[in-house]
Amino acid sequence: MHTWDPDRYLTFADERGRPFVELVGRIGATRPRTVVDLGCGAGNLTRLLVDRWPEARVTGVDFSPEMVDRVSRVEGLAPELRDIRDWAGSGGEPSEPVDVLVTNAALQWVPGHLDLLPALVDRVAEGGWFAMQVPGNVDEPSHTIRSELAAEARRLMDGQTL
Repeated sequence: MHTWDPDRYLTFADERGRPFVELVGRIGATRPRTVVDLGCGAGNLTRLLVDRWPEARVTGVDFSPEMVDRVSRVEGLAPELRDIRDWAGSGGEPSEPVDVLVTNAALQWVPGHLDLLPALVDRVAEGGWFAMQVPGNVDEPSHTIRSELAAEARRLMDGQTL
């Protein structure tokens, strides 16, 4: 089973943070009561939500126990160890709709995330905000090289030469 290392994750905090800051900058909510960050990672970016809306209850949801442990150290942030699919309603619902729902670079890790979108939108209160960002980087070198290496390994395992 894959585990997330918060320290390694934070190595690229600046690169990971830019899209989050830009996404959240587009949210026009002024005084939300409830704010949720789905796939909050180590909580360093979710902390920006606490700073922006100090009167709101801000919850960081992540599936990684290591990340949620790190989030629990962030003042003003309520951590929740939970699968995004469960949070959306297949395994339980939040007690009330949320005013701001943010998910940044997390849904691409969730199987069936496109089918999950209507359930996520349904969790947003009337007049609330749903802010989502999913990287479109499948054609980037980091991904294409990985696929090429995997294909080479399969050929070698099949006894073929390169």
